[in-house]
Amino acid sequence: MGKQYSEITNILDSFAQYLAEKGRADNTIKTYCGVLQSFFKWLDSNGKNAAAVKKQDIQLYIDYLKEEQRSVSTINKVLNTINTFAKSIDRLDMTKDVCFSEKESTHASPEFLSNEEVQQLLDKVERDGNKRNAAIAHTLLKTGIRVSELCLLNISSLDLNHQTGQLVVKDEVRGSERTIPLPSSLVQRLKEYLNSRNDEEEALFLSNYQKRISPRTVQHMLQQFGVHPHKLRHTFCYELIEKGMDLSIVAQLAGHSDINVTKQYMKAYQTDQAAKESKKYA
Repeated sequence: MGKQYSEITNILDSFAQYLAEKGRADNTIKTYCGVLQSFFKWLDSNGKNAAAVKKQDIQLYIDYLKEEQRSVSTINKVLNTINTFAKSIDRLDMTKDVCFSEKESTHASPEFLSNEEVQQLLDKVERDGNKRNAAIAHTLLKTGIRVSELCLLNISSLDLNHQTGQLVVKDEVRGSERTIPLPSSLVQRLKEYLNSRNDEEEALFLSNYQKRISPRTVQHMLQQFGVHPHKLRHTFCYELIEKGMDLSIVAQLAGHSDINVTKQYMKAYQTDQAAKESKKYA
């Protein structure tokens, strides 16, 4: 990992120098390097080498960003940055024919868990007895953060009180951060998990090898309980709409850059309400 970190630092330094020689402003250079660093972190979390980037890696990353419901403008910024990086190392073949539709796709109605299904999932995780897995499941359900964001969390991202707390989530793709309040049930699970650790790692969630956990590991863990992490994120957003929370606040908590993504949950809720009403009079 030390060698990989050194390689990434050297690559970013060379890229920054290239941009400076092209007359780019300091803020632009900082933004470009931040976007590229996020790409490299994703590569590392998926067992790939930043020093040997392939076209397939870039396509997978773009597909991943689309799956994460990142906005068209955000994905365009990422693709533009990677393309500029490819020019800087004379490797335009890296981005040739990488596919991305610039039109906003029509998202399917989000799938979420019912209250009963949520309880069944949490019961299964609790019976499993793994404090880390319990904390991860509760965190995804009660904060709605993306798996990629969860894996980048540090212990310092948390501010826990006796029964409540808050979580600062950094979106390194967009270069922003948001603060999410934590309910007492989640605070309890996080404290139980942290109290079970005796290491000095800064990462909030660790793998079985005492390294920062990867998105693939989280997905595999949740698959054992019959659920995809996106479903937990969708459940969080739907429950906020169900409680009557304003769309703009839901978008802010979920980290949606496009309010139209948030509106999907309102449509799903209205559809469900209409179905319930029709059953009453059937």
